[in-house]
Amino acid sequence: MRRWRALAIVPAAAMVLTGSALAQDGTPAAGETENPRQVSPVECVAEPRPVEEIDALLDLNGAGIQPPPAVTITAPLGTNVDPKTDVSIKEAVRGILACLNAGDIPRGAALMTDNGIKRTYWALTVDAQSRENAKALIAAPPQPRNSSAFIRLITVTDASTLDDGRVAAFVVLNEPVLPPSGPETLLFLFKNVDGQWKLDDFADFSILPADYGATPESTPAP
Repeated sequence: MRRWRALAIVPAAAMVLTGSALAQDGTPAAGETENPRQVSPVECVAEPRPVEEIDALLDLNGAGIQPPPAVTITAPLGTNVDPKTDVSIKEAVRGILACLNAGDIPRGAALMTDNGIKRTYWALTVDAQSRENAKALIAAPPQPRNSSAFIRLITVTDASTLDDGRVAAFVVLNEPVLPPSGPETLLFLFKNVDGQWKLDDFADFSILPADYGATPESTPAP
């Protein structure tokens, strides 16, 4: 039986840090708001999650956290969602990308489960200096990306309900500030929390994993 296993996990922490380095005027140029692929920071409207909760989940005042286990699911993924759920999942994806473009971690975290926050930001916790930087970044006013560096949403497809009740969807996007260039495909997993679909996990099939100081595994002999 074929299995989908995450070949690599998107370095979302790198998205955050790179985006903050490119932060300028996040106001889209004339006409950009009419392009559905442009996800403006103004779409990041969730009630922000308390900074103290995010710090605690990531253990920023302690030793940091380990990355959650890699995503492993069986194909076919599940049954197609109904039209209403499909719309909700697409809206959830746009909200998350909008908050990444806005550089707004607390509002973005409000759109994630605890596990989603850990998956997205664990790499900010790998050493003491990273944790101090992360605490300052989370607590600081958000710095939107320059509009030319926005993550662009190409499509959200094949939303389906898994056996555990979560919804999986393939998300095709373009992250202009990280390799590889061009469209890349991710698998987002959403969990329904009190009637709201929140990002619970994700996997990327396009990007080589960042090692964040980990010792590389030996390559098997041919």
